[in-house]
Amino acid sequence: MSSQESSPKEANLEVSYTRLSPSPDPNGKDPPHAPIVFLHGLSTCHIEFSRTTPFLSKDYDLILVDLPGHSRSRDILPFTLDNAINALSHLVSTKVAGGRAHVVGLSLGGFVALELARRCPELVLSLFCTGCAPLSGYRKWFISRPRLMGGIEILSGKLTSEWMFWSYIGVEPFPRLREEMRRNHSMELLRSGYGACTKVTMESVAEIRGVRIAIVAGGTKDSVEQTRETGKVLANTNLECKAFVVRDAVHLWDLQLPELFAQGVRAWVEGSEMPKEFELLK
Repeated sequence: MSSQESSPKEANLEVSYTRLSPSPDPNGKDPPHAPIVFLHGLSTCHIEFSRTTPFLSKDYDLILVDLPGHSRSRDILPFTLDNAINALSHLVSTKVAGGRAHVVGLSLGGFVALELARRCPELVLSLFCTGCAPLSGYRKWFISRPRLMGGIEILSGKLTSEWMFWSYIGVEPFPRLREEMRRNHSMELLRSGYGACTKVTMESVAEIRGVRIAIVAGGTKDSVEQTRETGKVLANTNLECKAFVVRDAVHLWDLQLPELFAQGVRAWVEGSEMPKEFELLK
């Protein structure tokens, strides 16, 4: 397996990414699968997926992106859906053979991925996204007040201990990731990131065409019913789209259940049966 690092060169165009590629085939055959692009949550970065990638990197070409405003791409500002989509479309068009990739998105990364599928379906072979059903109810009320949410997040990041921080999220401590999150925390990023989440609606999701999408809810933290409804909206135009819940999963369940997360990604990319922990929402 080889690893490649890239740094941003043009504002709002070339985001930084890490690429993990399988060892070359000894017979010179091309890889059997198209690359998978991973999009992280708000204020995290590409290393969020470092617990998941060992279960995939021997078989797949993985591209782990730092979204605009985050970590190695923190100088690409402001974070907006427009900037994120422009950067990702440039990445897939110029760095992926054939100009098409599978996409995995979590939380903010999931909202970005849904919007990418809407605007640029020709770039997306399939989409596996989680924790990104369009907001409703009290979740929408809070997220629609990004200054309040940002202030709470910055304050809690400064005051909580390592154990308390990760215990609330529901995963094993990951000090390296928390350090990156501290570096990324700014009112500007949090305000724009939460604002971007509110722009992905049921109406915009209904406009997606030609992309096979799995939308997943972490059963203990995400809105299962809103995920179910999103699945119905997607299936109205593409019967291959499905909604699932993983009942024991938290919001950032790539950190909690990394092997299961990878198994779900693998199954969806390959079009095979999903693991039994993925309960179909009808």
